[in-house]
Amino acid sequence: MQWIPTFTLFLFLYPAGWICSRFFYLFDRDISSNNLSIIGTVISFILFLAVLPSWGRIRWKTNNLWLSIGLDTNNKFTALKKFFSGFIFSVFLIFILVVFCFICGWIDRFDYIKFTEFLNAILLIVGIVFAEEIVFRGWLMEEMTLLFGWRKGVILQSAIFSLAHYRSDIGLLALIPFLSGLFLFGIVLTLRRTMDRGLLWGCIGLHGGLVGLWYLFDSGMVVFSIETPYFLLGPSRNMVNPIGSVIGITILLTILLFQRRLFARTGRFLTSTVNASFKDDIP
Repeated sequence: MQWIPTFTLFLFLYPAGWICSRFFYLFDRDISSNNLSIIGTVISFILFLAVLPSWGRIRWKTNNLWLSIGLDTNNKFTALKKFFSGFIFSVFLIFILVVFCFICGWIDRFDYIKFTEFLNAILLIVGIVFAEEIVFRGWLMEEMTLLFGWRKGVILQSAIFSLAHYRSDIGLLALIPFLSGLFLFGIVLTLRRTMDRGLLWGCIGLHGGLVGLWYLFDSGMVVFSIETPYFLLGPSRNMVNPIGSVIGITILLTILLFQRRLFARTGRFLTSTVNASFKDDIP
């Protein structure tokens, strides 16, 4: 029955955020449903952050919740080092994709970006990506480890991360590689946190760099040729997202192979106050 609190937390938070967002109708009757959805999500996340410290004390028996989910800031140099190492790795991965497309003649030109687009990319990193890492690689991974052990926890957390990005506006043939890529990406990020000795900053840098940089490319920084095979840029011609592309999935599988070898040499260590079993082998 330990799974009940985990399951019911978001069943409470999401409706609470949705209900609170309805009050914005009092100030703007013409507010769009999309904006209301964003407002509701932000409110839900704020409520989530408010609940977390008590959750840590009662459920995880820890008084240092932020350390448990990997947001230790006692050593700011280490935190910045992990963040930028993850960010630089994301630059390297994007660089591989761009160079490959350039050599094959699938890039028409490089263009400048507007300052507003650059600000939006930063907001993606410090806003959406930061929140996702706290929720999935932080809180949810600790919960899955508590309930199922480390090995199963990695798989389940990554599966939930993938399904949380379900999109109804794309077909099944595009949805399958898209969700598969996200599942592999979830495992990569979780193992990254583990190798960083429980710190979440490397995950934030890697995740944020990939999302932010691709947003800039997709906003016109790089103009791809219409002859570019769609499987390189996304799961379909109508959805440009390398996470679900053939090359994206291949890169993720390659990263997992190297991560597995690194685990074999360094062992497994996850800073956590959660009483969980770490006896499983690496997936």
